[in-house]
Amino acid sequence: MALVVLHTEKAPIDWHVEFIRQYGIPTGLIDVGVLQKTGRLCDVPLSALLWQRMIEGCQKAISDGRPITGKIDVVIEDARIMGDVIILPDPTPKRAWCVTLGEVHSISVVAHDVRMDDIDLSIVQLLREGLSARKIGELLELSPRTIEHRIEKMKARAAVETLFPLLIMRT
Repeated sequence: MALVVLHTEKAPIDWHVEFIRQYGIPTGLIDVGVLQKTGRLCDVPLSALLWQRMIEGCQKAISDGRPITGKIDVVIEDARIMGDVIILPDPTPKRAWCVTLGEVHSISVVAHDVRMDDIDLSIVQLLREGLSARKIGELLELSPRTIEHRIEKMKARAAVETLFPLLIMRT
């Protein structure tokens, strides 16, 4: 969980970002420490999309004068970060800051676009439902080894080493 104070007195790109508590779960997919540096918002190496979402979320909370909640679903480098966020605006008329509390649920490799035929799509859906290669083979009238082979080919086309990125892809 990350706790961040954004000092909002200046133009949004010059907001001062202060990490009170950094996200601490280690991952080899992205250097989260680099993303959690105190300084101006424009100096934090975030994607433009994430900057825009942070700015829009804080501006909405400030204009409404009340907390807002939302989902995190961004891609930074080759990592997809998903989670939840709550934004609390400064309750005083000055509106000089926003506090954001973000909880990351998953950081995963972004799979490249993968061509999938109907059988591949069926395999991915059945894997998401927790079925084994043997059970999927029975349902699709294919051998379990054929199912495993198709899974390996999908992983290779997506340039991923594990099955997880295929399962979380938007298909």
